[in-house]
Amino acid sequence: MDEPVKCPTCHTDVRPGDYFCYNCGKNLKPKPPSTSLQQQIIVYLESIFLPPFGIFIGFRYLRQSDYKSKAVGIAAVVLTILSLVICTIITLDLLKTVNTQVNDQLQMLENF
Repeated sequence: MDEPVKCPTCHTDVRPGDYFCYNCGKNLKPKPPSTSLQQQIIVYLESIFLPPFGIFIGFRYLRQSDYKSKAVGIAAVVLTILSLVICTIITLDLLKTVNTQVNDQLQMLENF
């Protein structure tokens, strides 16, 4: 006889063959994220252009047991970090340029 398993959300006993918790509706056997080439491209683009969300997407893949999913997760996290670093460098450079221009304009007004 199968031993009951606890739902991770509401901790109600559920049967091992159940796909959903009868009490709260939690999916007990979620489908793993796809590692198809098309999905990988989407994940990588999201990691580059939506940097904070790339971390969450990457960790979703890193929690899987197969090597390919872990590789996709690592790539997504690395791309997200690189994108954040590049955005930070560009923002700091822009702020420095604006600050320099404002100071130059103020100096010109003082000398006028």
